[in-house]
Amino acid sequence: MAQNDDFGEITVTARRREESAQTVPVSVAAFNGEMLREKAIVSTQDLTYTTPGLNVAPQTSRDTPSIVIRGQRRATAGAAAPSVVTYFADVPLPNEGSIVPTFDVGSIQVLKGPQGTLFGRNTTGGALLLYPVAPDYDFGGYGQVTIGAYHERSFEGAVNLPVIDDKVALRLAGQVARRDGYTENHGVGGDLDDRHNDAFRASLLLEPVDGFKNVTVFDYYKAKENGTGLVNNGVYPNPAVAGGGNARTAANSPYFDCGVSGCDVDIALAEQKAAGVRDIATSIAPTSNRTFWGVANTTTLDVGAVTFKNIFGYRRSKIDAARDMDGTYLELYDGISKTNVEQYSNEFQIMGKAFADRLDWIVGAFWLKSDPTGVNGNLTYAAVKPGSTYTFNENYNHSRSKALFGQIGYAFGGFADGLRFNGGFRYTWDKSSGCSVAVLSTLDRIGPDACTGAGGKTGSEKSKAPTWTVGFDYKVNDDLFLYITNRRGYRAAGYNQSGLSPYFAGFESYKPEKLTDYEAGIKSSWRLGDVRGRFNLAAYTSKYKNIQRSIFPGANFDGDNDSSNDPSNLIINAAEATIKGAEFDFSVTPTRGFSITGFGAYTDAKYDKYDAPAAFIPLLGTNPVNNKISYTPKWTLGAGARYAHDLGDFAELVVNANWFHSSKVWYVERPLDTNGIQKAYDTVNLKIDLKNIEGRGIDLGFFMRNLFDVKYAAAGGVVTPSITATTLVYNEPRVFGFQLRMAFGAR
Repeated sequence: MAQNDDFGEITVTARRREESAQTVPVSVAAFNGEMLREKAIVSTQDLTYTTPGLNVAPQTSRDTPSIVIRGQRRATAGAAAPSVVTYFADVPLPNEGSIVPTFDVGSIQVLKGPQGTLFGRNTTGGALLLYPVAPDYDFGGYGQVTIGAYHERSFEGAVNLPVIDDKVALRLAGQVARRDGYTENHGVGGDLDDRHNDAFRASLLLEPVDGFKNVTVFDYYKAKENGTGLVNNGVYPNPAVAGGGNARTAANSPYFDCGVSGCDVDIALAEQKAAGVRDIATSIAPTSNRTFWGVANTTTLDVGAVTFKNIFGYRRSKIDAARDMDGTYLELYDGISKTNVEQYSNEFQIMGKAFADRLDWIVGAFWLKSDPTGVNGNLTYAAVKPGSTYTFNENYNHSRSKALFGQIGYAFGGFADGLRFNGGFRYTWDKSSGCSVAVLSTLDRIGPDACTGAGGKTGSEKSKAPTWTVGFDYKVNDDLFLYITNRRGYRAAGYNQSGLSPYFAGFESYKPEKLTDYEAGIKSSWRLGDVRGRFNLAAYTSKYKNIQRSIFPGANFDGDNDSSNDPSNLIINAAEATIKGAEFDFSVTPTRGFSITGFGAYTDAKYDKYDAPAAFIPLLGTNPVNNKISYTPKWTLGAGARYAHDLGDFAELVVNANWFHSSKVWYVERPLDTNGIQKAYDTVNLKIDLKNIEGRGIDLGFFMRNLFDVKYAAAGGVVTPSITATTLVYNEPRVFGFQLRMAFGAR
């Protein structure tokens, strides 16, 4: 599906070719740069409120959010392959660093359903494609200043430089963003949910001869922030969980369940509820320092009937974080973590047309390599009391993926004019391996190179699988397009860690998961007098097997009093599910300058089978087949209105108002666990722009997000029965601000 407020054509690259979103046999939502600005979208998380069936959830941190499409998401923690991959300039991003700033973006596309027979990594859920504005041969650019609530002040701009006419062009862009935290911290450290980041991007276009094109994009992002606010919202036991977690054991209760303020988890919760969700008190100084950078190089050679294309990518991620995960001033469950990884990827494609352009085809190969570049691991301060010692658990994961793929499309013509067959096949080989070692927190870290020599435990897991897509589409006429498709998706096996206690025997690794779906859709345009409209509808059903899920055993879950063999999290295979639903979007322009849009998604996600290991029943629930598929509300709905009015020689006035509704959503899978449930909520955003003031290329805008200051949990924090206090991540409060944008040169 593609949304567009003014009925201009939206071009997408869902099939590795530029084509209209209205004639692509896949559900896709697409936004160009102007649409993003008009809707006040400043991060990929904001796409949740404008896209049917999409949820970009911050989980315990906004550093590595979980992107959820049609109930498909990566495991809450661990090194599992993503079910939805984010691409920047056609390069897949790693889990650690899957968010890039949305300044100077040409388009964002959300593809739904299994991917992989056309490009990139294999996925079960979909793909999020971000494309920066490409260099061209006209001098121009822009500068933009934003000031707003919580002392927001951000600056961004870009300049496009034609170096050699029709041969070489360079585009430079950057952003500096600052904002105070909206979650006030009365404990240790600064306020949370702040913004303090810098970003830079350089894109170089080379076209030395006809038919040859090379584009290199370098991007850099650095943030020094306090991180995401985790707000204490509940404790155990509750109706779903009989046990009371780590605060209520005989050894820990004098320090965390003492019945007196300052050492009692129940009193801390009561104090938190009295303060509200915008005020917390942490027991550890929160930090979230991230550095992400990368290079994407795309070379295209057109030799007539055949086009060769190569996409090389390099990504580097470094994260140093400290979080109070229990959300209280008690030292019940705090932690620090380090991530240092690099990823190489390369994709080679050959594509062309044949039989008077009735047949188009593409074949290709994909390769990916990910390795640690420094210390990776975490230190958990669980139930801190006098005499406690702690270990830093270092985990070094290496992953390799390679694949061959191909797809064809054939337009029949003649008596079957408008009918087209689409078929694709992919075969993927994956390997995940690693080394795990634990050291006392007071000692130096060992690092990836010395892990094995220091006695680290090693292990690996391999998987391979075929995936495919097959379907038909039918262009009835210029205003009506129908399609039906069947796809198989696959997510690789992986490695948790070795050196676990006997209690966790057999869970050092996990198996691949697979999804088979069927989707049918209609895309239509219509006109009734001067009233124009569009309506798109997609319905799907999918079978989901060998589902990978995260569990959080917590410290000493095995009862052996040895923290060196305790996993902070594990990924297990446990379940099968059926996920089915429908998505729609529409646009109506009843009169010139005024348009109404709307969208909706219905998702019916249920487990069919859940073979939970007996050892993990306390974490998963006594009858897990009745569990909920988390982060997947049954209904999401949205509507918007856009009004544009010409103010003569002064400016164009453009007003955008957008409403979003979500039904009840579970951030845990235990259906009766009230600590992880968010009831239905609504939110409204508003943007008012004066565009091209006096023809000078100056835009002045006013925005207000979350107009009615609604409070709701946007994601789960730590909600596991092994930890007594639970946390959620809450949404952004009402924020407002002004933007001044000046364009120069070609516009």
